[in-house]
Amino acid sequence: MVKKEGKKLDLEFIPVFIERKEDRFDFPRVIIDAVKSSGDELRDNDVLAVSSKFISMAKGMLIDLNKVEVSEKAERLAEKLRMDQRIAELVIREADAILGGVPGFALALKNGVIAPNAGIDKSNAPAGYAILYSKDPFGDAEVLRKKILQELGKRVGIVVTDSRLMPLRMGTTGIAIAVAGFEPLKDERGHKDLFGNILRVTRRALADQIAAGVQLLMGEADESCPVVIVRAANGAPWSLTDKPMSAADMTVPPDQCIYMRGLPERNFNF
Repeated sequence: MVKKEGKKLDLEFIPVFIERKEDRFDFPRVIIDAVKSSGDELRDNDVLAVSSKFISMAKGMLIDLNKVEVSEKAERLAEKLRMDQRIAELVIREADAILGGVPGFALALKNGVIAPNAGIDKSNAPAGYAILYSKDPFGDAEVLRKKILQELGKRVGIVVTDSRLMPLRMGTTGIAIAVAGFEPLKDERGHKDLFGNILRVTRRALADQIAAGVQLLMGEADESCPVVIVRAANGAPWSLTDKPMSAADMTVPPDQCIYMRGLPERNFNF
């Protein structure tokens, strides 16, 4: 519970459990049915957080590693980083850019975010398979938002989440891969802090904050909780919108990122 401007802001995180699916499936239908079966219901101004892997499974983004044809370029990357040649091939196909790496992992840019192995993962996938991001996570989020609006008449926000390592920190936390239906940032520039100082650069990454919070329920193992309803009482910190969203609404170019700008410029050759 958070107090702000004399009001108490209550945030509630409601888990939605869904049994493991083996084949492609209609993820908006499955999510809506699962919410109904949970005994809860969606309300206007809720934010629905959905695991990116859940959507990837629904869209058949599982890759049989034994069927991956490895290129010479992937062989060179695998040799340099001592990684599985098949994973190296998938990284080359999926990454927007490869920045570097450490033994076993390539550090890549994917959809404006730094991601080990371009987000490719073998956890929460059948043995011998890897799971990729959906080709259009923002489109997936918008499809779900519209389906909920059409079928239930509720205006909600959507966050597609994943887990990610943070620089110099041990363990994973949640990050937003895509959003729909609400503004993912809250601009605090021009506001005053507790000591009356004017904030000059601060913008709150609301989508990432939500993704980190729901990770407490989604977990990383066999929790079977790919969906979490986030509900605010007495006013929410987010604002709903119908405008289309893209990675540009959540990211900054590398030359404007304090971390990327602070690194020595170099090309990763392999």
